[in-house]
Amino acid sequence: MVAADPDFSIFVDMPASVMVLDRDLKYVAASRMYLATVGLEMADLKGRMIFDIFPEIEERRKPLEQSMRRALAGEGNGIDRLYYAIPDPDDRTVLMDSWWRCRHNPVVGPDGSVNYMIQITENISDLIRTENMRNAIAHEMQHRVGNLLALVQIVARRTAQNADSLKGFLAKFEERIQSMSRTHSYLVGSNWNRMSLHEIVTRQLDQEREDRANKITISGPEILLDASDAQMLSMAIHELTTNSLKYGALQGGDGRLDVRWSDHNLNGFKFCWIESDVKTIVPSDRTGFGSMILDTIVPAQLRALAQRKLGQDGLRYELTVAERTPSAHAPVLQVDQA
Repeated sequence: MVAADPDFSIFVDMPASVMVLDRDLKYVAASRMYLATVGLEMADLKGRMIFDIFPEIEERRKPLEQSMRRALAGEGNGIDRLYYAIPDPDDRTVLMDSWWRCRHNPVVGPDGSVNYMIQITENISDLIRTENMRNAIAHEMQHRVGNLLALVQIVARRTAQNADSLKGFLAKFEERIQSMSRTHSYLVGSNWNRMSLHEIVTRQLDQEREDRANKITISGPEILLDASDAQMLSMAIHELTTNSLKYGALQGGDGRLDVRWSDHNLNGFKFCWIESDVKTIVPSDRTGFGSMILDTIVPAQLRALAQRKLGQDGLRYELTVAERTPSAHAPVLQVDQA
């Protein structure tokens, strides 16, 4: 007496993506959830070999087929993560790169034979994307914190070298750290990896804009900088602001400040800080850490050309970035041990 084929209709309404293959890896049955996942009807699948319907390159197909063959040999097994492309259910002309978690179990007959196997599968693409994003953020934060600590070390050492007293050092050092903190505090949430040039300028000049609104103009197109570049430019703007409050356009009188930027070349920008109508300009031969920030450190990190000109009635500082080369990370800061 020949045993009747198993009734797999029980799987049709299962709340999972389930399908059944025979020993030739041809479709026998599938749940409605599985059909919705692949965007096909049972009539499109029944009696057809799975890899005829869903072909893939050998390195992706082989582990899946081996897992299925093991199930047909009587060994239940699974694949935790499988990268396998299938046609998009909404547009079958487009391949949808997806990650899957599969479990393959044998269907053992009354006589102990295995003529069918069952696959339970789950699309885990969203999970993989979330994990990849989490890992990328963790890696970026590790890099950023290392760069930030190196920058703090540079600021501390150079500020100390140019300070006349401990009190003077603390005041200057705290100002510079607070400037860095303002930029860093913005680089969270959806802004964790970028900041607009406009935001950098307005945050550094926020208090001065309230007190001297009629003296300051800010203009320029939307230009986004990555976290490291934003931190560098904010340091330059802080130094310019500090000097302007002491000696320049923001000190008082009729002085005016014009901050502007524009696109430059294909992927660069030009930043200009222009102070005019200043009556208290006093040229000095002394080169402190502030000058090093403006003339050396910031241009080097931004891969830019800096020009600082002190005229009879004001200051003009230009920073020209020919091209911002996209990269996984900005250059690692080198700490000068001198």
